[in-house]
Order: sequence, then structure tokens, then C-alpha cells
Amino acid sequence: MANFIGHRPHGASVQLDYGSLYICTVPLLNGKFHWSLIHITDAGMATRHHWAAAGTDPTGRETYVHQALFRGPLTASTTQILGYFKVSAYQTRAVIQHDLDGFRAVCSTVFPQSYPTAEENRKHGMSCRTWVTSVLLGLGLAREQACEIEQLVTSRSQSCETRYLRSFLNDEPYQLVIEEI
Repeated sequence: MANFIGHRPHGASVQLDYGSLYICTVPLLNGKFHWSLIHITDAGMATRHHWAAAGTDPTGRETYVHQALFRGPLTASTTQILGYFKVSAYQTRAVIQHDLDGFRAVCSTVFPQSYPTAEENRKHGMSCRTWVTSVLLGLGLAREQACEIEQLVTSRSQSCETRYLRSFLNDEPYQLVIEEI
């Protein structure tokens, strides 16, 4: 297990398994979530992979972004991670690309280009959520399995967001979710 500090009240430690892939969600406005992949090598090196703004304008062009997480999977200081959802099929399927370079190659090819604005990307079905699902397909998961994972993560993230908002309103710490799906 790799120990990481997640961005949550009291800086509690988050344990993620080596040689694993997690889907991480954070709340956005209007009941939606930002999705990213947290890839952890067999040696414990963590990287975050996601479809995100190419620059400082969140409404502009988007691109595949990857970041080494030397101190663990942290997000912006104002963002609460709702959960880490471990993709169990990542460890059990022989066809899946486990090395970091191969993983990055899959991530960089699922959406080879961006439209000029985030709004245009959404009109064409390109979002951080659909990017994650497309990466899972690119890693060799069957379409029905990737879609089932997308539905499970969406449902669990909605439940987590409700719990997070309740804990926020009651001035209680939020217990980050780490689940295998």
C-alpha cells in the first residue's frame, strides 16, 4: 500500500494499493464531478491523469494532462476529493498496459485533439468523465464493463457528495471513500 495525504479536513492519510488504477472524483457545480485517473506503479509512484483545461481559462481548449504526485494525490486547496474508486479490472486483465509510458500513450490518444472551447467539447461528447471511460476502453476493457464502471462511479460520487455536504453543514470531517469497483 502507498500512503498519501489526500486533501480533506485534518490532512488524514489515504492508502492506495501499488500496481493499481483509481478513478478520483471531486465535486463541481450542478451535481457534476471532475474525474481523473490516479495510476500507481508497482513501485508506488503515483501520477494523476485527466482531461482538463490546457491553460488558465477553464472555458478554453482542453487537453490530456498528467502530473507526478510526489506527495500523493492532492488537488487544489479549495477542492474536496470525494472518493478514490479502484478499477479492479486493471489488475486482473493481462491485456492492460501497466507500465507508465504505455499508460500515458493510451491516455494521450483517446481524444487526439480538442475543440477551441470546453463548451464545444461537451457538445461533441468530450468531458473528463467520457475521457476516463475512453481510457478504460483503450486499456482493453469491454464497452459494457467500462460503461458499468462509469455508472457505478457516478452513483457512488453522488452519494459521497451528499455525505460531504451534510458533513460540511454540520461542521464535521468528511470521511473520504476508497472503494474497489
